[in-house]
Amino acid sequence: MAPDLHRGLGRLARHLRPLLAGLLGAYVLGYGVARVSIFHAVERYGGAEGKGAPRQDFITRRDRPPGDGWEYWLFLPAISVEEAIVGAIDNR
Repeated sequence: MAPDLHRGLGRLARHLRPLLAGLLGAYVLGYGVARVSIFHAVERYGGAEGKGAPRQDFITRRDRPPGDGWEYWLFLPAISVEEAIVGAIDNR
């Protein structure tokens, strides 16, 4: 019984990999399109120039606070990864 179960799980994994790869590819492609057409980098300053908190950059829709809208929540993992990469490059 155990070999049959192992073989069945192997078949399932073989069919699941392309499906998961396709879903990930569609998600990344969708984020790329949304990033170009919907989302923009928005700068927020903490106080008067040279005084106050440092500048903060957000990826969000124009004229909206970060976190507003279903599009933001759908692509939040991709936005977080992009912001982490940009932050790591800037802090080199």
